[in-house]
Amino acid sequence: MADPVEGKSGIGAGVLLLAIALTLNYLFERHTLFENWKDLFFPTVCFFLFVIGLVVLIGGLVRSRMQGLLFYAFSIALPSTTLYAVFYVGMQFIQTGADRLGECPGLYQAAAVTKVIPESEWRPGRPALGCEVERRGMFLSHYNSVGVHGVTGAAAQQRIVDNLTEYYRRAHTHPVRVMFYEKESWTVRQGRNGATFGSGTPSKLIRVVNIG
Repeated sequence: MADPVEGKSGIGAGVLLLAIALTLNYLFERHTLFENWKDLFFPTVCFFLFVIGLVVLIGGLVRSRMQGLLFYAFSIALPSTTLYAVFYVGMQFIQTGADRLGECPGLYQAAAVTKVIPESEWRPGRPALGCEVERRGMFLSHYNSVGVHGVTGAAAQQRIVDNLTEYYRRAHTHPVRVMFYEKESWTVRQGRNGATFGSGTPSKLIRVVNIG
């Protein structure tokens, strides 16, 4: 026989878990608490909590017993989260990188027009600036990622952020993540046949600003 008390407990626990999952996803996606490999790990944690919360909520609505409900929730959440993690990593490789939204040229110009970005060693004559598309968070939301190299002063950084913010509002682009790096790490070496080769190395990330 269904237990009304068990049902209410399931509903409450399910709603709480769903709220926690969505809140954590918002924090990880919008506020960049972590970078690099951790950005692949935490969306799966949010998804795991979300699935458990959804199963517990449904079980609470049908007044299932809490003990058995948690067992079923974990039984469903573990394999589905594994599949989600594989899907998430695959989508990062397939969908992340190129300007698939077509919004980078305008963002590039909005940052470059400030004239505070040093010249690129990789592409002489152009600012040390790049733009690409990323997918972040549990729902794989699109973000424009703008990388700025060699701008370390707070005032100069703010000029770039202000210009990008104004362009974001005017053009109604997807959210923008601005990544300020200490410098552009680009090394040029000469081969035995006289040809020159260039290669980039990771640079220190000094500031991240989210717009939108």
